[in-house]
Amino acid sequence: MVRLALIENESDPRAALTGMLSRAGYPPEVFESAEDFLGSESASSFDLVLTEFPMEGTEGADVLKACRAVPDPPAVLLLTGHASVAGALEATRLGAVDYVSKPVDPRELAHRVGLALDLRRLRRETRALAGEVRRRHGLAPPIGESGVMQDFLARARKAAASSSTVLILGETGIGKDVIARYIQSTGPRADKVYLTLNCAAVPENQFESELFGHARGAFPGAHAWKAGLFEEAHGGTLFLDEIGSMALPAQTNLLKVLDEGAVRRLGEKRAIKVDVRLIVATNRDLDSLTAAGEFREDLFYRVSVVTLVVPPLRKRPEDIEPLARLFLAESVRRHRKPRMFAPGTLELLRSYSFPGNIRELRYAIEHAGILSQDGFLRPEDFPFIRSRAVPPTAIRRPRTRPIAEEITPERLQQVLKEQGGNRVRAARALQISRATLYRLLDRADGETESETPGSGVASS
Repeated sequence: MVRLALIENESDPRAALTGMLSRAGYPPEVFESAEDFLGSESASSFDLVLTEFPMEGTEGADVLKACRAVPDPPAVLLLTGHASVAGALEATRLGAVDYVSKPVDPRELAHRVGLALDLRRLRRETRALAGEVRRRHGLAPPIGESGVMQDFLARARKAAASSSTVLILGETGIGKDVIARYIQSTGPRADKVYLTLNCAAVPENQFESELFGHARGAFPGAHAWKAGLFEEAHGGTLFLDEIGSMALPAQTNLLKVLDEGAVRRLGEKRAIKVDVRLIVATNRDLDSLTAAGEFREDLFYRVSVVTLVVPPLRKRPEDIEPLARLFLAESVRRHRKPRMFAPGTLELLRSYSFPGNIRELRYAIEHAGILSQDGFLRPEDFPFIRSRAVPPTAIRRPRTRPIAEEITPERLQQVLKEQGGNRVRAARALQISRATLYRLLDRADGETESETPGSGVASS
């Protein structure tokens, strides 16, 4: 049962408010002053506290402070005159969730009380969920209830247990940075330093200085020595996002660091040993970049020891609702205003393919929350989605790639011949990864060996 505390100094307003709340289904426990309330029992025994603001002296601030101090704080709703709205807004920054202006309209009061209680319930559920996640995993994993995402996270945890370099691939807005952090947090370096660099955001002439550092006087403007990210991440993890944007000279030096386990600052000959777990990500097609000579093939092999492809949101519509609820909760915390999904809104979101993936969903909810007048996010608050939403069954799926086992050695050799022996182009023509191509070639060589009696070397 909901417990509501009403703090009101004057008898007539106190009686009127008690009647309004009781008729709305929220019979209050009445206190004639903040002092009575503070001396009664712990604030955590109440779900909501309705109090006048401002009060005489420091009583109003004392109520807010007492409610904030308990482990399971009640929602605080303020009653204020029109002249004190600015003060009430300031009070929301101190912990109140909302305010009701006098004279009080019974329907408005009931509505605000309901929203405040919903917000408290949401906060409690969020804390409980976070505690359960921390208990089980020691961190908050990426949201994903679908079987597709659960399978992906299982592979990510296996990758995290190794020390190999991980390449994360996926469309823009899919949350590759979140996956990188998840890998770091579930691996043996979880308590070590974790640094990130967006390769697309660094000017080409500054990139190597950022990664490897520089000596004083190494170039104009280098007035002091600077440690690079590899040095700063020693013992921990370095995440390089958008690695497909890295210039070729920097690629060459990065490959050297990975092979030697040592880094040289620009302008210095001395090598500094570094122990860094590298995670890289991109939304670009590295196969195409390699074929075009824009990405080093040997670096591609080096960074793709373990490759994880993050499934786009349209392939896991079951995850849209939990993600939407998470982003709404974040918006509530950030803006300190109750927000709820109106009927039909979640159904609309689930019917949309979200080409911008998780980032598009987050911004759509933030936008709708800002424009909402009464705390409810309705379908009409998502006009762009409404105009493009389609039934999930109508979403066009990418063509399924052929099963690798169906590619015969003869077909493999034919495609290689057609592509002039270029294995990158052959893999693209067969619509398989390069790793799969090499596995098929190894299998074909093994079959050739078994057919050649007495031979210990595969024929070429």
